[in-house]
Amino acid sequence: MIDRETYEKLEQRVKDLEKEKLELLEKVSEIKPEIFSENLDLKSIINIDEVQSIMDDFHYLTNMVTAILDMKGEVIESTGWQDICTKFHRVHLETSHNCTKSDLYLSKNLKPGEYVDYKCKNGLWDVVTPLYVGTNHLGNIFTGQFFYDDDEIDEDFFIKQAEKYGFDKEPYLDAFKNIPRYNKETIDHLMSFLVKFTTYISKISFSNLQLEKEIKKRKRAENALKESEAHMRSLIDSLPDLVWLKDTNGVYLSCNSKFERLFGAKKKDIIGKSDYDFVDEKLADFFRKNDEIAMAAGKPCINEEEVTYADDGHTELLETIKSPMHNFEGKLIGVLGVGRDITERRKNEEERTKLKTDLQQAQKMESVGRLAGGVAHDFNNMLSIIMGNTDMLLEDIDSLNPGIENLQEIQKAAKRSANLTRQLLAFARKQTIAPKVLNFNDAVDGMLKMLSRLIGEDIELAWLPFKQLWPVKIDPSQIDQVLANFCVNARDAIKSVGKVTIETENVSFDKAYCHDHAGFKPGDYVVMAFSDDGCGMDNETLKYLFEPFFTTKENGRGTGLGLATVYGIVKQNKGFINVYSEPGQGTTFKIYFPRYNQTTTIVEKTNTRKTAKTGNETILLVEDEKAILRTTSMILKRLGYKVLSASTPGKAIEIIEELASKDIDLLITDVVMPQMNGRDLSKKILQSCPNIKCLFMSGYTANVIAHHGVLDSDVKFINKPFSKQDLAYRIREVLDHEQF
Repeated sequence: MIDRETYEKLEQRVKDLEKEKLELLEKVSEIKPEIFSENLDLKSIINIDEVQSIMDDFHYLTNMVTAILDMKGEVIESTGWQDICTKFHRVHLETSHNCTKSDLYLSKNLKPGEYVDYKCKNGLWDVVTPLYVGTNHLGNIFTGQFFYDDDEIDEDFFIKQAEKYGFDKEPYLDAFKNIPRYNKETIDHLMSFLVKFTTYISKISFSNLQLEKEIKKRKRAENALKESEAHMRSLIDSLPDLVWLKDTNGVYLSCNSKFERLFGAKKKDIIGKSDYDFVDEKLADFFRKNDEIAMAAGKPCINEEEVTYADDGHTELLETIKSPMHNFEGKLIGVLGVGRDITERRKNEEERTKLKTDLQQAQKMESVGRLAGGVAHDFNNMLSIIMGNTDMLLEDIDSLNPGIENLQEIQKAAKRSANLTRQLLAFARKQTIAPKVLNFNDAVDGMLKMLSRLIGEDIELAWLPFKQLWPVKIDPSQIDQVLANFCVNARDAIKSVGKVTIETENVSFDKAYCHDHAGFKPGDYVVMAFSDDGCGMDNETLKYLFEPFFTTKENGRGTGLGLATVYGIVKQNKGFINVYSEPGQGTTFKIYFPRYNQTTTIVEKTNTRKTAKTGNETILLVEDEKAILRTTSMILKRLGYKVLSASTPGKAIEIIEELASKDIDLLITDVVMPQMNGRDLSKKILQSCPNIKCLFMSGYTANVIAHHGVLDSDVKFINKPFSKQDLAYRIREVLDHEQF
């Protein structure tokens, strides 16, 4: 047992600790504040048993109470506490709260090497010095539960405290009497020891933490390296590209799992071998040549390689980048290769090239379409004058007059010109149409006799309709145009004896099918296939097949507008067209029209044309082209009608205002006019004359009475140029409420 005479030895230990403290403070001043910024546990970094033993000796020598508390108030070490605290003050809730308040007060804002004293609310003195590890304040060392020898001790305060808190007065006062008294000099000496002792603990703890931190850092580095290597291996193996490394002699040093599939071998079986062990000599020579090119160039080189995988036999086109590899001394050690599958990319590039060509083709066709729309109005106006006056001259001239043949030639030329204009408008999708819901089979049935005559007796016509065909919505006249153009082309392609086949069918396409077949769109369609066993066409001809004015026929035998017209009709009806042909193998056209899904009565296609009728009603004729106004007015008068002519919309309104509505039966008006278009004029006139019927006429309607070429449902219309007979039919259809 150590006796009190050993106090001198303890004092010597304090001096040694003071020296170590200065060394530690010097080290601590060099440490960045964040070095131990993480949450530290005081119990985990000091040897509690050893500290407890030292503090027990300290108590034996000094009779001083000690305690080490962490920043949460948890007691780490305690020695020699007074009974008045352990049996009374720390037991009662309120006095225990007073102790806690004292502890918290003492533990705040303390710096290393400092100590403070404080008289707690329970009447006893406490002294504390902070415990730092590095720059982290982790706890405090307390001593206390004493009186200073110069204190005036108020015994009545403790008697009243016993009464207030219900302490057993006699043992409480006995505990009070055992409280030690110290002078300030003794406390200063004792605290000097504790300050130096905390410095010693700080030094040991700091060293331990540094060692632990270094160990953790090294372990983290090792784990990070392992993780990085595993991550890199996983990353390389997960790449869709082939990755490999060869030495300067072409011997494999490493590869990823995708590369293993190429050779059909594991990495361990590939390393140490060359290309000649896995592929034929010619391909191995090719690989080796490109390795040498990259090493000689001293920079990455790109080449393409078509390879066949040993694991499943599929072939890929690879874009390979080969890069020379050097060590830290700059010495060439081999070649790193990365091979990327560009099979799909090449396919897409080819598809984009095709789409670009198709776009240019579409833009060229659109330009022709705009040209057609631009000239159609004026051109058809001129043809109207020619055809109208020719019709009247042919009526008036004697059949024996030699000039009649000239007039007939003029009439034929005008009709051919009108037909050319209609074909251009059809190609440009600017043709004015009146779609009806119908059965495609019925439409073809009605055309068979005419088609047979068109192709001639030497060509067999086979008709194979699908019985449960879906309905479509299309202008019946457009079906006639399509079939007629196909037949003319088939006849010219066969030239002698042959066969033409027309088939219908229902088809449906999903997104997956359309993705793999350019030009197809998802949905339900009615398809008509038109096949012939004629001479067929080569790929160069197929490129330009639907262009206007493109023809393979001799001069004078074709305008080159037939298939362009078909193309425009199909596109105007939101369909698409495909052609299959080879020289000497004939040709098959397939046109797809969208299925009509709404419930509507199907219109039977019948020939309703009758002999031209005359009438005696009053017609208001509005036309800004004076020559057309004069010619049309003369035709109407010859048909028996009373005609009121107006060269402007304003003049027409004046006529309406002057006459009662009952005096005018029909308004015939041009669509495109200055000041006001024909549709607006009809609306204005109908406001004051609601019973007047209206017939529009135009060579190009734009979007005034039609949307994308489709007539509004309430519109009655006649295309310019028209013959006297056509005009007579249409007037009676409007006045007599007949459908057309």
